[in-house]
Amino acid sequence: MDSGIFHSERNEVRDSSCEPALATKIELTFWILIVLFVVWELALCHGREDRIFSRCTPDSTVEQRLIDTENSMSKTVILDTHVLYDIGLNRVGIEDVRQPGDRLCFSPISVIELVSKLDDWSFDDRKAAAGAILHHGIDELPDPESFLTTTFGYPLAEPAPSYGDAVRALAEGCSLEEVRNGVPDYENYVQRALNVPFAATWRDKGEQKWVDSLIHLMEENVPGFRDWYATDPDRRSGSVPKLRGDEKQRFLAGMRSREWFAQVIAGCQMRSFFKADNERIGAVTRKRVNALTEAIPRVECYASIYTHYLIRLMTEGLLPRKNDSGDIDFFLYATDENHLLATNEKKWIDLADVAGFRRRIRTYGCHSGGGSPAKNCKSSDVYSVRNRIRRDAERYREMNFEENVEISPAGEPNRVKEDGAEYHSMTYVYYIETRPAVRGGKPCFKGTRITVYDVLDYMDGGMSDVELLKDFPVLTRQQLCAAREFSEAHKLQPESGSAA
Repeated sequence: MDSGIFHSERNEVRDSSCEPALATKIELTFWILIVLFVVWELALCHGREDRIFSRCTPDSTVEQRLIDTENSMSKTVILDTHVLYDIGLNRVGIEDVRQPGDRLCFSPISVIELVSKLDDWSFDDRKAAAGAILHHGIDELPDPESFLTTTFGYPLAEPAPSYGDAVRALAEGCSLEEVRNGVPDYENYVQRALNVPFAATWRDKGEQKWVDSLIHLMEENVPGFRDWYATDPDRRSGSVPKLRGDEKQRFLAGMRSREWFAQVIAGCQMRSFFKADNERIGAVTRKRVNALTEAIPRVECYASIYTHYLIRLMTEGLLPRKNDSGDIDFFLYATDENHLLATNEKKWIDLADVAGFRRRIRTYGCHSGGGSPAKNCKSSDVYSVRNRIRRDAERYREMNFEENVEISPAGEPNRVKEDGAEYHSMTYVYYIETRPAVRGGKPCFKGTRITVYDVLDYMDGGMSDVELLKDFPVLTRQQLCAAREFSEAHKLQPESGSAA
């Protein structure tokens, strides 16, 4: 992954085509032989044939003791993008996802997903998701390639790029235009801007390459798929060709083999070379072999999820989707029982269950009791166009735009109509919103639960902007100015926050 989606005065834009050279073919062949040997040793403890890559199962007493020990340890919880949306839009509370002692993290995968599809229609939701990262102090993880490099014990050619500036630009920008042109940070004397077209192109090319590789795999293994896929989409038959009978059984046997598992591990190792300092890798030593041995169980969850995803494509007549590549990569971070992926997407919960890694998933809200949704919970509806239109309609109806706002010429802010000839600036609408389910419907700063009245009371008490920003680090100077404009436009009494 690349951090060229944003730029600032202190940031260098990197060219994703300049990748470190891969190890020589001879060295790579030697490493793959080591992988096969280690996998063969691990395979000796496989006890069940009905689960791919199954591991030794301890007796019930030992297993229960291990579960109790794991539950008492703090967890690292990796939030997928949908969780950030839910937290940012106050669909769930942070306490629904984080348990005492847990460390919450986000992946650059989420930042790419938020920025690459950024438009006026979705800006508020994506801004809220980025705001959740800042407001709750969610830690940043390395990109998948850098993470794999350290997992396999290789030195990085350069530090993993940070996506923190991109998150701040999106969270603190008040409009898509400002995010593209640059969001000023007067405290640090920088201006952060997002290169949305670059992020969209970069993501689309990467995901399309991933889809093309799977389509090629299906063309080589599924009878009739090549001709079906070459047909015009409007003239294709309704069902996607899939493996059946003996061909299906042979395919499943191959996917359960140690050779296939070794191929997936070798693929992960190849990805780790992209960010590795190949000149410092050096010769193969016992230390390198031990590092590889320790890396295999850490990527076992990812390998198993990826394998079962391929099985579903081949045997259930499904086509790969572009965004599935990023969703599968989230499982790279689920390295053990103390590193969990927080998600409510039923497809990945079910896949982890089949693969034997359900304990690497943390659900919340309607899924918190298990892998299936509650009867009255519709996990996909919250992202539907219908709900989005209804939510926006309620927001604008509460603001009475038709009655209280007139459209000003280009380049001038909209103004509130008053009884007399006096007008007030309407720029605060970019920073303040009213949501019936949050703080009793009081006006709050977007992406937060902080009411405007609270800040106005502190201002009236004599607190300076510097003190307010220290007590409310999620707020910006623009939001404090918006609070004053809001107070002036509504003729509020500062000491009570009520209208005059």
